[in-house]
Amino acid sequence: MIQTSPTSLGQHLAACALRARHHLRHGLRKGAKRALDIICGSLVVLALSPLLIAAALTIIIVDGRPVTFAGKRVGKFCRLFPMMKFRTMRRDAEAIEKKIQEHKISKTAQHFVDPEHESVMKLRKALLKFSDAEKYPNDPRILPFGRFMRKFSVDELPQLFHIINGDMSLVGPRPFAMWEVAEFTPRDLLRHKIKPGLTGLWQISNRSKITHDEAIGLDLKYAAKQSLWLDLKILLMTVPIALKNRGGN
Repeated sequence: MIQTSPTSLGQHLAACALRARHHLRHGLRKGAKRALDIICGSLVVLALSPLLIAAALTIIIVDGRPVTFAGKRVGKFCRLFPMMKFRTMRRDAEAIEKKIQEHKISKTAQHFVDPEHESVMKLRKALLKFSDAEKYPNDPRILPFGRFMRKFSVDELPQLFHIINGDMSLVGPRPFAMWEVAEFTPRDLLRHKIKPGLTGLWQISNRSKITHDEAIGLDLKYAAKQSLWLDLKILLMTVPIALKNRGGN
């Protein structure tokens, strides 16, 4: 029979107590963050309900239904969820996008003797895959009021319902599309250890100048140092930035 010395037993008990305190603090922080999401998310939905209703009615009157558009985004632990936004593009946006991409492909294909050349086929696949990331200066797909909604982030407001139901949080890394995450390094993927958020350290920085690596770095910094006080600080800093439209698209 192996006997344990009083010293080793005391060290074991101290280690157990330390782990218990860590789990307790983590549980309290997680519970407080969830309570903040539910309470603040619900209050914001109630406060902005006239704006939400007005945006929905405007979309229906101008271009019919659906009111929202749900794109697949990568959430906590890399699980996919449909993230809602108010629809700011025409219902036939995908058809217009296809015509634009096919035009790009046909122009590029003219440089090859064989339009079915392997390089052309790879280009076709790449352009169609990454078409969602393309930005056009005068995008014909955007509705007349769509630019206003995007400029002041009105199109993002339906994400408040994701915060209430638990898919997202008020503060956390912004959820990316699948094709964006496919290019991530193992270090970048660590940002998915926590729930995605409506705002974060990245969003209260100068978004027009920040690089991809810097943005990921800020997400990882938040994941490592997250606390209720940090969340409150980020939320308070987000309000004036959102009102000033600093760094927006």
